[in-house]
Amino acid sequence: MRKAALAVALAAVAVALSNPVAAQQVRDETRLTYEVLTSEWTNLIGGALKLTDEEAEAFWPLYEEYGKAKGELWNKRIDVIKIFLRSYNEMTPETARLLLDQRFSIDKQMLELEMEWAKRFDDVLPPNKVTRLFQAENKLETAMQMEIVKDVPLAK
Repeated sequence: MRKAALAVALAAVAVALSNPVAAQQVRDETRLTYEVLTSEWTNLIGGALKLTDEEAEAFWPLYEEYGKAKGELWNKRIDVIKIFLRSYNEMTPETARLLLDQRFSIDKQMLELEMEWAKRFDDVLPPNKVTRLFQAENKLETAMQMEIVKDVPLAK
């Protein structure tokens, strides 16, 4: 159950790493970071939260559902990166602006999703654990994004 949520949440990264155009620019360190985070994500989240048995029973099914919704947004985020990489050498100002606007839209949707789900997690966890959940996710996602952005050049 926990592994399913992890798989969905990180599927977008796998798509980016498996794309032929993007793969040419993906470093071994990026792949290693992805592999480590993929294998340990739920353990890291669970370890950060220190759930009681009762909390875990209520939390993990919700987290799996949340992971699916978040995974869809990650897929969109990765699609924007793939379009950027494919059009990098011939990118028009219009394409650059469109991609930036899409990124802003996805970021807004991600924030709205997290705010919505924070309320749902409040129903099964105390506020300090909900806060810790989003802090832990932010740290893991930041580590993942730090590796990805190393492989994405700045726009010309």
